[in-house]
Amino acid sequence: MVKPDLRDYTRSELAEIIGSLGGKKTCAARVFDCLYRKNAESFDAMSGISESVKGKLAAGYSFAQFPVIGRQVSKIDGTIKLLFAFHDGATVESVVVPGKGRVSACLSSQAGCACGCVFCATGGLGFKRDLKPSEILGQFAACLREAGGVLNSVVFMGMGEPFLNWDNVKKSIIMLSDNKGYNFPQSKMTVSTVGIVPVIKELAQSDLKIKLAVSIITADEKQRAELVPMEAKYPLAEVVEAARYYCLARKAQVFFEYIIFDGENDSPADAEKFIRLIKGIDCRVNLIPHNPVYGAISTLPQSVRVKQFQKLMIAAGVRTYLRLEKGADIMAACGQLAGQGAVSGA
Repeated sequence: MVKPDLRDYTRSELAEIIGSLGGKKTCAARVFDCLYRKNAESFDAMSGISESVKGKLAAGYSFAQFPVIGRQVSKIDGTIKLLFAFHDGATVESVVVPGKGRVSACLSSQAGCACGCVFCATGGLGFKRDLKPSEILGQFAACLREAGGVLNSVVFMGMGEPFLNWDNVKKSIIMLSDNKGYNFPQSKMTVSTVGIVPVIKELAQSDLKIKLAVSIITADEKQRAELVPMEAKYPLAEVVEAARYYCLARKAQVFFEYIIFDGENDSPADAEKFIRLIKGIDCRVNLIPHNPVYGAISTLPQSVRVKQFQKLMIAAGVRTYLRLEKGADIMAACGQLAGQGAVSGA
């Protein structure tokens, strides 16, 4: 029988566990400090914890490291892709993305994905399983090391649909931002969803400070249904209205992600349709070039059609940006993660 991982529990949950073992609940803060600030790699390495408590924790809980079994570095832009293997053989990828004076970590929330978006390598894998908080935080720890100990933002935009594993992702967010642990600000975390309406509404009413990104993909419902099977359950109009509700309830901006398919959804008429769809919503739009899953590097940001699309959006008062995709040469850009592509070495 596999013991539960100690890193799957929030500090308050750890306090209850330690209390049930006869220890002082206040000891949970020191355990958190050892796990996340001091990066202890075993129970024995936990300093400031009584031998009795450590022994009881070790008897009932596991504390194993998750190996990085592959690493690739882009020769074009320095993006780093990491491949993780978990105890049951499940694999996922994370990405460290360097920018101008800042570094971001892109984390996965599931092994595989149930959404089945036809343009996405992860969607082609099918759904394997949800990731636990320990497995999500393990990715963060490895990305933090790769970034030299400083990360400026975290995005849940890797493998999987975060809102279909919301309980574990939410717990991970709480643990990442715990001031006795990594103390990473929630305001610097973004969660991206294809549009799981009930969770968008739940987030709108929560006290989490994270940012929301919604993958519109394309503004034509028929076209979106061909690309995104989840459209059948959560139609585009409902997704957009949930985003509108989020903005009003939180008095916050939402990010809309629109994938540019060359010659398919980048005409002036497509831009006008998108403008009508999101009218009145406090948002920022990121135009994302479609990245072929075989690793070709898109040249769409330089295309005349995309530039014109952006100009029409801006003219309508919508803050619209062309995302500079990174890591495409190592299949680390949006839609390219497959949990199997990284190899050891740079």
